[in-house]
Amino acid sequence: METNTLPILAAINIRGIRLNNLAMEDALNAIDGALVSKTPVQIAFVNADCVNLAARDPAYQATLETMDWVFVDGIGMKIAGKLLHQPVRANVNGTDLFPRLCAELGQNGRRIFLLGGQPGIADAAAEWAKNHHPGLIIAGTQNGYFGEAKTPAVLERIRATRADVLFVAMGAPRQENWIRKHAAACAATVTLGVGGLFDYYSGTIPRAPQWMRYMGVEWVFRLLQEPGRLWKRYLLGNWMFMARVTTDRLRQQLSGKSK
Repeated sequence: METNTLPILAAINIRGIRLNNLAMEDALNAIDGALVSKTPVQIAFVNADCVNLAARDPAYQATLETMDWVFVDGIGMKIAGKLLHQPVRANVNGTDLFPRLCAELGQNGRRIFLLGGQPGIADAAAEWAKNHHPGLIIAGTQNGYFGEAKTPAVLERIRATRADVLFVAMGAPRQENWIRKHAAACAATVTLGVGGLFDYYSGTIPRAPQWMRYMGVEWVFRLLQEPGRLWKRYLLGNWMFMARVTTDRLRQQLSGKSK
């Protein structure tokens, strides 16, 4: 019989992806600890769409395995954790983490660099961060529209700013692959892949109301905003994700690992 007394593990595994199962406060403390000790860390956030991408792209899954921390993002992952008897502690998504992290970084006079997005988007997101957290130092910004030939110059520029934290907003899997290949050259202590985060804080795309986020249906709000672009990701992708997770659950049961 199913119970609600399963232990909440520090790490869980969904579709072969190892995830750090932390509360938001724990994630912030971990990042602060890395900054204090100057321990370089690379961070990814994985949601249901990322799991689908990894299932189709072994190179992306391999890249996720190289990340120091992979945080659980979204209601789909929470449902998957429940089905697989690996309870998810919290939805630690980059969009909610960003303002809280900026607040802490501002209190300590840390330097951040925002990389990615269309021209002007990173600048606007940086302006939001600076206006809301005056102690925060914007080390620099750079849009994501530069070719391979310009990459060395971008890396050198980021390194020269002495940024403590580098936010990379290029979308999965490009941003994680970019981090894996170039983070060391940038020399930031903490590097995070944050998807479309800059779009929200630049004001380009509005976020769902708080009640929708609380209910776990922010994806519905996003679908209604951009149905032509997102219908396949959410309508087909969500069903594919649940089919994959359900298959894993059935395998658990058949192998005698059901709890």
